[in-house]
Amino acid sequence: MKKLTVLLAALFMLTACGSSEEAKTGFAETAKDAKGDYASAKITVKGDAVESITLDETKDGKSKKELGANYNMKPHSKIKKEWNKQVEFLEKYIVKNGIDKVELTDQGYPKNDDVLAGCTINITNLMQAAKDAEAAAKK
Repeated sequence: MKKLTVLLAALFMLTACGSSEEAKTGFAETAKDAKGDYASAKITVKGDAVESITLDETKDGKSKKELGANYNMKPHSKIKKEWNKQVEFLEKYIVKNGIDKVELTDQGYPKNDDVLAGCTINITNLMQAAKDAEAAAKK
């Protein structure tokens, strides 16, 4: 019984100390265009894994995420989803698969069929902000 207790205690210590790597957060914005519009990303990484990511674009001084249905993309979307819902899909994809798994066409749209299933918008600026935020988190 004493050996079992020692073994369990050792196992507990290994489990508790197993991952000494701490999560790090980074933030980035793309350069503002002539209209003052830009993309932003906030990311939390632990090692090479993305734990969370928040993406947004600001257009005419307003957050597209905050605009939600008022951005009025749904009627014009191939997949009938608002901008904020498409970005939420992209964020979940990045957490599950990583930033490097998102491929873009030359025009800046998702190339992966699994991304296109929920996100068909141009994501050039969002992905640049995501990569820059990831680099900032890993410094």
